[in-house]
Amino acid sequence: MPKISVILPSLNVAAYIRECVESVISQTLRDIEILCIDAGSTDGTYEILQEYAAKDSRISLTLSEKKSYGYQINLGMDMAKGEYIGIVETDDSIESDMYEVLYRTASEENLDYVKAGFYTLVTPYEGERYLLEHPIGDTGKVISAQYFIDKNLSPDVYIWNGIYRKTFMQQFHIRLNESPGAAFQDCGFRYLTDMNLRRGMFLDRLFYHYRRDNAAASTYNPHFARFNLSECRYIRKRMEEDGIDDRAKWAFMARETVMMALSPYTTFREYSEPNDEILLSLGEFRKIIMRDREEGLLKQEEMLPAHWIEMRLFTEHPEAYEAYIGIKAKADYDVYGNLVREMSEKKQLIVFCTGKVAKFALCLLRMNRLENIVALCDNDSRKWGSSYYGHEIMPPEDAIGRYPEAHYLVANMIQPEEIVRQLLNSGIAEERISVYKLPLNAFGSTNLFMRGL
Repeated sequence: MPKISVILPSLNVAAYIRECVESVISQTLRDIEILCIDAGSTDGTYEILQEYAAKDSRISLTLSEKKSYGYQINLGMDMAKGEYIGIVETDDSIESDMYEVLYRTASEENLDYVKAGFYTLVTPYEGERYLLEHPIGDTGKVISAQYFIDKNLSPDVYIWNGIYRKTFMQQFHIRLNESPGAAFQDCGFRYLTDMNLRRGMFLDRLFYHYRRDNAAASTYNPHFARFNLSECRYIRKRMEEDGIDDRAKWAFMARETVMMALSPYTTFREYSEPNDEILLSLGEFRKIIMRDREEGLLKQEEMLPAHWIEMRLFTEHPEAYEAYIGIKAKADYDVYGNLVREMSEKKQLIVFCTGKVAKFALCLLRMNRLENIVALCDNDSRKWGSSYYGHEIMPPEDAIGRYPEAHYLVANMIQPEEIVRQLLNSGIAEERISVYKLPLNAFGSTNLFMRGL
């Protein structure tokens, strides 16, 4: 019996599939089986998988008869012989020791699942690759379903950042919704695992590389509201079929339903206006949420204040909610978008400091196609002459001398005031200095704010 069965669902990901498969076959834990489930790719993905299957006996390749992410994962789980099951989406990749560490922890702690944080991955230009940290909280302790039931908001909304014991999945008949396509079908899976969890754990590590710049990814699917509604109905149907009558579990699902309806809609409104399909799906969500309220499943003391207010606006005053969410979406958009637009107007831009903050800042600017970054500089002489994301790190004096009219973006959160004073004392006018104060958010820093550049 292999220790882990790794399921790789694919459909037309030829641009990414080699990096994905290489990261899986290179795992330090060798005792794994790799189940490639392709849904009829026409771009060469299937042929690439055939090539790998011919070279590595751990790989099996199956052609799915349905173009459904849920069906593909379920098919893989049915085929799996491993003690645990892992999932890697085939435009993503993983660190080489991911499954060794996860399996060792799961075995030592007798866990139904173990999960960890991840990186968001973007490659805005050829040769540039950014991995931005997205850690997970409450690490290192054993948790159960009660952990999620007691939360105002679920702290983990992904399925590919961990491994799951196969017997646990079978005992509770945990399956994905087999709806068409590949968007949001992990929701039901995640809620079923969380509500039935007996022993789980989050690790203070980052293993998974979650790609954010694939335009075909479900994140950017315009039918998000309809797909989320389908998942909401699926999980509630499963709860009824499983005879779940625990008020706390239904209240947990009621709170999550509010987030399923409103959170992706807020993000969508940062870029677009709703069409009839979206409004119709939101109307169906509204009916479900109103019924939950009538049944006492949504209580103010069990929800975050902002979520309670938005939920009430959404259900009681739909027109006011639309006006509010338009303002909120623009405000959320402008948190990062304003800086991007401001920096795009500079003829020459120098990023001062080359640590974690600079990485997030550079990623945000380069994702939005800013090509006016002429130099990076740092006070640490040990870094001078080395390369940082394609730029040579220069002494501040050299940068000032070479680019006398450049604007400076100070990317340091420990002592930005000292660096600003240093620049002022070097003759740089105050209006030519900005300080990067944005949250180090792996999603905000990989969003597009200047489309068309």
